[in-house]
Amino acid sequence: MSSKTSPSDTQGSSPAGQTSESTSTSTGKATPTPPNANADVELKNMQSNAPKGSIPLGEDIMQLARIGEIGAMQSLFATKKLTANHRDEEGITPLHWAAINNQYAMCKFLLDSGADVNAKGGESVATPAMWAAQRCHYYIVNLLLSYGADPLLTDVQGYNILHLATIDGNAFLLVLLLHQEIPVDVVDQQGHTGLMWAAYKGYPTCVDLFLRWGANANAVDEGGLTPLHWALVKGSLPCVLKLLEYGADRFAKTRDGKSPNTVAQEMNTLRIWYRALNERGYEPDGSQKAVPMGLSSFVRNKSFMAKFFFLWPFLTILLALWLLSNVVIFLSIPLALVTLFGMQWVAQQLANKGPAEYRILQKTPYLAGVFAGSLFWVGFCYVFKVLPATYSISPILNILFTVFYCLTTYFYIYAMIEDPGYVPKISSRNQQREVVNQLFELWKFDEENFCVPCMSRKPLRSKHCRRCGRCVAKHDHHCPWIDNCVGANNLRHFVMYIISLEVGIILFVQLTVRYINVLPAPKAASCNVINDALCDYVSRDTFTLVLDIWIILQLVWVTMLCAVQLVQISRNQTTYENMRGHHIDRSYPSSQAFASAMTAGTTSLDAAGLSAAGQGPNPALARPHPPRRRHGCFQQWSSLLGIDTFFATARDGLREGQHAARPRNPFSHGVATNCRDFWCDPAPIFGKRQTGSAMLGGEVVNYHDMYETPMRMHAGSRSGDGGAYRSVAGEDPERMV
Repeated sequence: MSSKTSPSDTQGSSPAGQTSESTSTSTGKATPTPPNANADVELKNMQSNAPKGSIPLGEDIMQLARIGEIGAMQSLFATKKLTANHRDEEGITPLHWAAINNQYAMCKFLLDSGADVNAKGGESVATPAMWAAQRCHYYIVNLLLSYGADPLLTDVQGYNILHLATIDGNAFLLVLLLHQEIPVDVVDQQGHTGLMWAAYKGYPTCVDLFLRWGANANAVDEGGLTPLHWALVKGSLPCVLKLLEYGADRFAKTRDGKSPNTVAQEMNTLRIWYRALNERGYEPDGSQKAVPMGLSSFVRNKSFMAKFFFLWPFLTILLALWLLSNVVIFLSIPLALVTLFGMQWVAQQLANKGPAEYRILQKTPYLAGVFAGSLFWVGFCYVFKVLPATYSISPILNILFTVFYCLTTYFYIYAMIEDPGYVPKISSRNQQREVVNQLFELWKFDEENFCVPCMSRKPLRSKHCRRCGRCVAKHDHHCPWIDNCVGANNLRHFVMYIISLEVGIILFVQLTVRYINVLPAPKAASCNVINDALCDYVSRDTFTLVLDIWIILQLVWVTMLCAVQLVQISRNQTTYENMRGHHIDRSYPSSQAFASAMTAGTTSLDAAGLSAAGQGPNPALARPHPPRRRHGCFQQWSSLLGIDTFFATARDGLREGQHAARPRNPFSHGVATNCRDFWCDPAPIFGKRQTGSAMLGGEVVNYHDMYETPMRMHAGSRSGDGGAYRSVAGEDPERMV
């Protein structure tokens, strides 16, 4: 296998005090060279080039294995000249070459022909399963394991298949191997566990997987280094954060007496170390952050802090409104801004000392509290000011506003506290193993069909929400304004909430205009900026008018959100699908993965990029991944207010208007049927619905267990099918939106 730099081969002096030769690169930095680079495992001729010599192709058993020529291999075996266990001068068998070249059918043929599944060969003295693992061919690895491959065998460097899979950062291969009862903390010759390798390589998904599987976060190797030391050698913030979350010792010392802080200094990753400590609630020296006035028990209590972040904006909004309505304008605006930023600063300081998941203010219920606070003060102002003055002159308007205010409140609370449609998790590892085996049989073991964090099969249209830590059925988006995901269970409640809010704002503005008109004009009103007529109008109730301006600002993003959701309802499309630019029809990608694995190709369409991220290859995606976008302040607020979704929807509408070819949506049954499915869903509007259920094509379905693209009704007489159902699996995948 490819020569790998071990964790001890770091720049300059390693944390364990070991040294290695370094070569200079074009960047001027020292690049470590493995001390035994020439003797390390190395696959020769990994490309499918024919070996030197004049052996005819029909008799070259190794080349036939590389290219997957089963017919020629059968003919070769029929002559009795060679067998499936033929070895070259390095001990390499045909099964090795078939495995590393992802020749699934050839591997199966060789195994059925009696090939030794645990044969070791090459300079690496490795098995075919190790060769396949090195290239992330986990379908091949699964096949070999099913034929008795021993996952605990080691190569010449003492690495077993779990170490090799970890070194290449393939989470899906790790899932497969961990379900083979391999000890999670099995070590190599230097005492490195898989968790240490994942931390050193900087694969947060693999680190998380090992820790959730029970790996020891404080295991030590021969040099006394822990996984935390190795994570700091790489400088991967997510890895360091995850290790601290699982109780990694912040003060552990190596045999040379080096703490994680010392290693971070030597590896120039001190900034990462301090940031990780801060996000986990520690001081730069590793001690727990002190909370003044003995409030530590409250600040570190998640339930208490959730209530605090939700209620704090109530006071913030009140103070800002009072300042803007009672202080001269030259002072009120700067004072209000200082107050807003000051109150937010206080909240952020408490967040820094609170639960780890609340380190970022936008991940707390703070924004939900901003809306709830606005709703509360609108209701307060209406009951104590507007209603007494207008109930006799505008009774219908008051009744309508009361109805829509109550609807907004009800649907807001329901959308916020309701289970959005979390996909049930599988707690038993035996059940997880059955799911993995089932997906392998279906050729659907990939990130489109399996969720590594949840360790369960993903239904159609579901998505794993990192904020909630769960997969959500028919995932629409995670909304910070309700501090909850929007999915199959609460999507209709969410839409009714924003529609009621839209109407309620318009009605309240109309009521306040009438309310101001009936108020008596103040005596000797004076203003510094506006004229006397407008000053007379504003001075009647400045607080209510400032509140009006505030909620009118909310009307902008609420209107855009309503427009987007109504368009998506007519398309039977979710926000996630809208922003992603396509829907998923998994019948096509899985068949592509099967065809790829049965030929000389690979099920990893982007193995290099995904492996580098610790995610593993994706045999289901036939399209390249979009470039990663930078999330600046503007982008952040654009996402929070739904501006990016609005413009994406508008662009799609313009393309349709220009008669551009738009991929067909396998879940859409036409505008009329889509709208009827959404609005005429028999599930109760005022009450709890069956989790995961929804209408699709006039029938009740459950998105928790929908794994295949639904059948679609084709009523066109031109097709001659008489309106029968037919699957969309065979349609052109490029038209499948």
